[in-house]
Parts: sequence; structure tokens; C-alpha cells
Amino acid sequence: MLTLFFCLMVISCKKNSGDDEPVSPAAADSYFLKVSTSFGNSMAIDEQGNLWATGQNSSMVLGAGNIGKQTSFIRIMAQAKDVSIKDSRALVLKNDNTVWTAGSNDFRELGTGNSPFDGQFKKVFDGAEQIEAGTENGFIIKADHSLWAVGFNHRNLFGSAYSKADVVSTYTKIADNVRSISAGMNHILMLKTDNSLWACGRNIEGELGLGNYTDQDGFIKVMDGVKAVKALEYHSLIIKTDNSLWAAGSNDYGELGLGNSTKQNSFVKVMDNAAAMAGGRFFSLVIKTDNSLWASGYNSFGTFGIQGADQNRFIHISDNVSQISAADYHTLMLKTDKTLYVSGQSSFGELGLGSKKSTEVFTKITLGK
Repeated sequence: MLTLFFCLMVISCKKNSGDDEPVSPAAADSYFLKVSTSFGNSMAIDEQGNLWATGQNSSMVLGAGNIGKQTSFIRIMAQAKDVSIKDSRALVLKNDNTVWTAGSNDFRELGTGNSPFDGQFKKVFDGAEQIEAGTENGFIIKADHSLWAVGFNHRNLFGSAYSKADVVSTYTKIADNVRSISAGMNHILMLKTDNSLWACGRNIEGELGLGNYTDQDGFIKVMDGVKAVKALEYHSLIIKTDNSLWAAGSNDYGELGLGNSTKQNSFVKVMDNAAAMAGGRFFSLVIKTDNSLWASGYNSFGTFGIQGADQNRFIHISDNVSQISAADYHTLMLKTDKTLYVSGQSSFGELGLGSKKSTEVFTKITLGK
């Protein structure tokens, strides 16, 4: 079955991948509900539930087979409601709460066991509520707040029943009473239903917020009173139940927003009225409760979406922002009217602008018909 794919200002035809029904021209508009990005790839879900993807496609992570690099968004599947992507794997949550996956299986992190991977999305789980792609793992939270994981047991993620060298090839329950999970490059933040924060993994920059620089095997409790978490590459951001933003970890470029470049091994309060967070390698982004977007840290390549110097305190970027996703040197921004804007580095086409050319200001994504 051939399906019409709509790309940025161009039209191309590719074989349907993981679809339930063909897309119509009316679905290919410029309004989106979810975005997720990594160093070399980006994915977005439009308001009809169509999943779109662009970028490097290493390990066939885009789930459309061996199509090579893409510099414009192409349509991948229908009936999607959430997506999480890292450079070598992607997780998609569909409307029926099934989880589908594509990408590398070096550490059995796809959850498909030892079966060969052909570059198409495969179903791996039923009854999911949340998904999170990690660098070496996949994570799923069910409606009963149980946390399930697959992949490499680095840092004793799966507990003492496994050795550190083990790989777990199917999704396995590792914790109960979990509200959310955030996987950084080498550390993980877990939020429990009682609003307690737990952490494990690398801590060389103090990114776990434990008051030291010692790596942590297995999850350890960090603090109470937390309602949202974000693990980035070398630093971490959390929002407490009073909507205050706190930060820990690397701060070489002012990414913690504290007015200096001193790293922190304990969480330090940064601002009030925070609602959502994202960030790249050396920068942080925060949406406030009034839907304004703020940024701090490294701004080369236009990571903030505006031209200007690096900042060590949060500066105002835009208004009417509902969602953000960022990676090493670029940002994807969803406005409250569901339009999608991108800015920053685009070495692999990860911005979906039709080329590998970077942009230093937020540029609107328009899907051609």
C-alpha cells in the first residue's frame, strides 16, 4: 500500500510504515500536539495523531526503514499520541496505549528480545501511560504507576537481582508508585507518586543533586516536594510543588541560571512560577505558568531561538508557549496555537527545514501539500 507523504515544501512517496489507515491531505497541516528531539533526529505528532520525523536516521531510528537522512519531516505512522526519541531509538505511544519502538538493539533496549530488526516500528507493550527513551534503555509507566524498563543494567538500574553487565531483553518491572521518569545522557531522575525525587547514574558534575560527586548505583532518594523532573546531559532541572525551579550539575555556560558559572552538587533554587522544562548540552529552557519561555546558558547556533550572547541568568524569549523539547544545540517550540517553531544547529536535518542549514531564530515549520 502506497501512502502519500507530505514533506516541507516538497512531495514524495514512500512505503507506509506501521500505519492503520492512509493519511488524507487534510491531515498534513501545521498544527502539532507533541514534539521530541535528540542530537540528530526530531519527531512531532500533529493534531490528527500522525507521527512525523526528520534527521540523521542512524540505526533506522525514524522507523521508516533504511531511507537514509531526511531534512524535511516525513509521515511515519497514524494514531500516535506521545513520542520520545534518543539518537539510536524511539518510543511511540499510540491511542490504544500500545507502545511501538524502532532503532538500535545493541543492548536489547527495543524490548523485542533477540528478534532481528528491519527498521520498521514494532509493538512491544500494552497498557502504557507514559514513555521515555534512554541512551541504553527504554522506560514505560503503566496506569497503576508501575515502572518498566528494558536494556543495559548500567548502574544497577534493574536492582541487585542482575549483574552490572546484564542486558534485559524484554520490559521488566523495576519500581512501583512512579509518577514520571526522565533519562539524561548517563543519569536518571525518577519522581514517585508521593512527590519524592529519586536518582541514579553518573554524578561527576553533581547532576544528581546529592551533595557530592560520587556516581550512584541504584536509585537513591534525593528530596521531597517535587512535581516535575528533567535529566539533561550534564545537569538536572526540577520543579517543586510550589512551582519553584531548582537546578544542579554542570554550569560552565551559566545553564543553571544562577548568575555565575559555578557547578552545583545540590539542588539550588533558580526562579518561581515554573511550569515545564527542557534543555540541551549546555543550556536550559523553562516555560513559566503564564506560558512565557525563558532561557539560560549556551546560545551559539541560536539554541535560544534568538540571536545573542550566552546568558548566566534566565532571559525572556517568547510568549504563548505550550511545550518545548531540546537537544545538544537546538530547540523545538510548540506555541499555544499548536504551531511548531525550530531553531539552532541542523547538521543532520534535525530541524526539518529542508536542508542542513542552521537557523539562529525560531522558524515556523509548514508542511507542504
